[in-house]
Amino acid sequence: MKEKLKKHYLKLGSRPFVIGAVILLLVMDLLNSAYLRLYWLKKDLSTTLVHEMVRKNGYVLENFSRDTIMEMKGFLDNTFYFFLFLILINNIFFYFFYLRKKLWAQGYILFYTLTGSVFSLSFLIDQADLGMMWFIYNILSIFIYLYLYFGVKLLKYETTDVIPEHER
Repeated sequence: MKEKLKKHYLKLGSRPFVIGAVILLLVMDLLNSAYLRLYWLKKDLSTTLVHEMVRKNGYVLENFSRDTIMEMKGFLDNTFYFFLFLILINNIFFYFFYLRKKLWAQGYILFYTLTGSVFSLSFLIDQADLGMMWFIYNILSIFIYLYLYFGVKLLKYETTDVIPEHER
């Protein structure tokens, strides 16, 4: 089966596969960010975190003004959005070097695609109540991430500057 899969990916061509994989991963990163933002807002996680921080520090929520609570909530929202932005920048960095045939970037892509499929599965289990499109997107992303994972893995030598052991 491994050989059949490798033939499939080679039929696509190693360079077109890499370019397509990077474009697809970038689009999925943007969709993931949008859906994670919706998830964050739907679950109102910033309010939950504010309540948790106040309680853990021994304060009473009623002692804070509404404006203070809203400011803390806004700070947590902006921190989360900045975190999503940092992840996107980090991924773009690795995608760029994967396009440049760097083995270390390929290792990141392998890890990212495998964990991406696991996270997509976990969001199916979570039941975030974000509608049918969220559900369908997560089902599709499991298969897309796995497809990309196997392609990156099987085209290791065709997509990097590393010389295989048997050719040295």
